[in-house]
Amino acid sequence: MCGAWGRRAARLAAVVLLAVVGLLTVPTSAQAHAVLLFASPAIEGAVPTAPKEVALVFDEPVRPSGAKALRVSGPGGGAVSLGAVVRSEGGKQLTAPVRESMGPGVYTVSWQAVAEDGDVMSGAYRFAVGSATAGLASGGTGGQEVSGATATAVLRWTLYAAFALALGSLAGERIAARQRAREGAAVPRSWALPGAVAGLVAALGLAVLIAGGGSLVRGMTSPSVSDLLSGRPGILAVTEAAAWLAALVALRLGWRRTAVGVLGVGAVAEGLRAHPAAESAVWGPVLITVHLVAAAVWIGALVHVLRVGRAWRWSPPARAALRGYARVALALVVTVLVTGSLSGLLMVSPLELLDTGFGRLLAVKLALVAGVCALALWARLRLSRTAPHLTARVEASALVAVLGATALLGVTQPPRDKNAALPFAPPPSGNAITVGGRADQIGIAATASTGQVVLRLTAPDTDLENDDEPAQAYKAALTLTTPAGRSRPLAVRGCGEGCFYAPVTWHKGLNLLTVRTEAEGWGGGRDTLRVMWPVRPDAELVERVVKAMRAVDGFTLHEQVASDTARAAVAPTSLKVTGEQFVDSEPYAKGQAPLSSRSTDADGNTVLALGYPGERLALELTLDAQDRVVRETLVAPNHIIRRTFTYPEPEDAGDGHDHDHAAESGGQ
Repeated sequence: MCGAWGRRAARLAAVVLLAVVGLLTVPTSAQAHAVLLFASPAIEGAVPTAPKEVALVFDEPVRPSGAKALRVSGPGGGAVSLGAVVRSEGGKQLTAPVRESMGPGVYTVSWQAVAEDGDVMSGAYRFAVGSATAGLASGGTGGQEVSGATATAVLRWTLYAAFALALGSLAGERIAARQRAREGAAVPRSWALPGAVAGLVAALGLAVLIAGGGSLVRGMTSPSVSDLLSGRPGILAVTEAAAWLAALVALRLGWRRTAVGVLGVGAVAEGLRAHPAAESAVWGPVLITVHLVAAAVWIGALVHVLRVGRAWRWSPPARAALRGYARVALALVVTVLVTGSLSGLLMVSPLELLDTGFGRLLAVKLALVAGVCALALWARLRLSRTAPHLTARVEASALVAVLGATALLGVTQPPRDKNAALPFAPPPSGNAITVGGRADQIGIAATASTGQVVLRLTAPDTDLENDDEPAQAYKAALTLTTPAGRSRPLAVRGCGEGCFYAPVTWHKGLNLLTVRTEAEGWGGGRDTLRVMWPVRPDAELVERVVKAMRAVDGFTLHEQVASDTARAAVAPTSLKVTGEQFVDSEPYAKGQAPLSSRSTDADGNTVLALGYPGERLALELTLDAQDRVVRETLVAPNHIIRRTFTYPEPEDAGDGHDHDHAAESGGQ
């Protein structure tokens, strides 16, 4: 007997060691929290004029939570009127229009949203309007938390324990039923029914939290049915509650197999709202569901078998039941190992696990799991010498503690990699302008706004309208040179194909943004973009330029078109055109531009920068005293055009003879 148990213990020890390694990568519900990445107006930032909308960008899909989804309060604490909150970008962006004027001052944005795992996330941040708003911290991230975190942790722990009691007790019953106890020794009453009651209460509680915007009291007194049923988290919560109710009825009627089936539905609902489901719509839920069921049976069956052993005074049938459980437990540990490892690989590479804050957070759980595995091995070794009164009970208690730790992790915000790629480009914060350039054959368009710059690159073979085209690989590095001549590199993060984001503090005056980039198969290079700060929109000036140009009967246009800056410049082409002909070929022909900014160059000339972010177009127009264009640079995805303009001198000028006058030259 002792030798057999020694061999089993050795095999179990090997499996336990592998399980410890596998559990390192077991994803917990903490991963499913949505994190607020960006906001417009910027978090702890300032905008010169009142914003027309408030937009929040998250790293995962969310749904607005009731009346508290998005609120703005002014300097005096009064509420700012907002329109309906709209989801976009696959649910990762929430936007609400501002319905009233916002004067200078500091404003507070409060938000509340339901994450994919059903937790209600909330937070707040500040932004400023106008120039008299100094003092806000630059680059702040805003705070956020799980609304009703304590209630959520308790309900999650109860839910996990209920799965263990219900599923595990049913499994334990079958194991014990294979042994015949001595006459008069009764089998302890199953805890499956109380477990189903606890599961129903926990599932209903989690649904009530969603309906109450993170508050159990509000969820019970004034629940929002629309919040509960309008999104995936609420529907899954209702489905799980219905599964627990069905299991309770089935157990009450003695339908054990039916109860197992509906509890499986509840486990699937848990798998669907776990974070790996966002990484893989098929394998994520499958792995988490199997993982949850295996862990629940591991814990619950152990508890039931221990109760049977105590009731049978650890007679030979009781020990036989425990040995039968040990054989099942071996398969369960292997299952937990495999599903945990694979689901972990969906989230992070094992080689990078300890290099991230998220990996170190999981290491905390590792210590608890390692302790449970050591207790399990100790209990099995002692079984050959004495009844496992203390060690096995401590093991079961420790497993329950692990469930509690998992529940606490579920309401703890995990750290995110600050250099990880973004799901999409954040919206501009405040006034913005797009400037452009070209590096070799790669088109560059950079949209600068308060606290940030978004860079978009385009290689010649990129079809902006063809979503089926294979992704083009790009690299980019940015360096900012301030008007004072100080240079520093910017931290760059990807935000899609050919898209890069970097936080930046713009300085008043001319900022030089040096872009170093390359694209696979198209070489690369560098270009320096000019960003005049602050942005001063001037829609009226755009209209005046169009009007002034249309009034010109004819002029000479010197045009140079290039698609490869690494090659020798092509000589300019001279064309005789009318103002009407020229303006009709320009993107600002209707006197409008999505982005505009007026500035003055070193020679005192008015410079008008126009940006068309959607088309990745950027123009810089140098104007004369009559608002006519004397020099123009137009940067498009696949070419750059430089133009100078020669206008005829007025007839009454000079000696009365007509001759061309170069209003501006150079720049070629």
